[in-house]
Amino acid sequence: MEPGWLEKRPSDVPLVVLDTETTGLYPGLGHRVVEIGAVRLENWQEVGQISTLIQPGRKMDPKASSVNGITDGDLLAQPTFSQIATELLALLDGAVIVAHNAEFDAGFLGQELLIHGWQMGGAPGVLANPWLCTLQLARRHFHFGRNNLGHIAAHLGVRMGRAHRALNDVYMTAEILKRMVRTLEQRRLTTMGDLLHAQGAPIYAPAIVPPLPDVVAAALRNGRNLRILYQGQNGESKREITLLYPSQHQGVIYLVAYCHQAHEQRTFRLDRIFSAELIE
Repeated sequence: MEPGWLEKRPSDVPLVVLDTETTGLYPGLGHRVVEIGAVRLENWQEVGQISTLIQPGRKMDPKASSVNGITDGDLLAQPTFSQIATELLALLDGAVIVAHNAEFDAGFLGQELLIHGWQMGGAPGVLANPWLCTLQLARRHFHFGRNNLGHIAAHLGVRMGRAHRALNDVYMTAEILKRMVRTLEQRRLTTMGDLLHAQGAPIYAPAIVPPLPDVVAAALRNGRNLRILYQGQNGESKREITLLYPSQHQGVIYLVAYCHQAHEQRTFRLDRIFSAELIE
């Protein structure tokens, strides 16, 4: 971020309004981003955007698909997150990221960068941009009755596109933010620092790197399969797994992996793996 950006008016700070659609609700349990839309604004004018479906490497959760309308078939020939990461990070460079329910998008984006780092053979990426959440602003400073994006847009007279598709939600969020900023300026909240303070607790997209046993770290580092003894719901079983990436959800460490017995991606609690050995 440029020096002094906290003291500048929001219109004078680069903003990237962003939205994601996902396979499910919890990135730490193996859910992934399937669509991302982001528009960069400078002085409230659009200067760049990205809008793409993303191949998540796993199936859609039926409940998520019923909300966003995205099917497994839609994703077959789409790029992976790693293939669009460079373009996305260039768009985000030096900007405040704006989202409605930013904690959700920040969690998924942080997880995708962690996975990207593992897959590229380096350190997990860290997204240092500050986040501004229109949902938090709505809850703390407005009285819309309900705070979902569509209701706020209707209340403010913002034109609505198709809900729960990333780029449509981005344009709605951008217009909602403009109108919120005008109102908050009348209440003497005039700088970007004022807005970030007004939303409450800061929001981050950290790359959470859980501590891993040596054998697991070696399997990830060297692309080796593991033979594990796992305590599942139906008792102990031996599995051969190909590790994809580690994750963390509510303080519990998981390994997201392809299970060769089940022939699909599974999520394994690390504390339920009783033994693990590298397969030559």
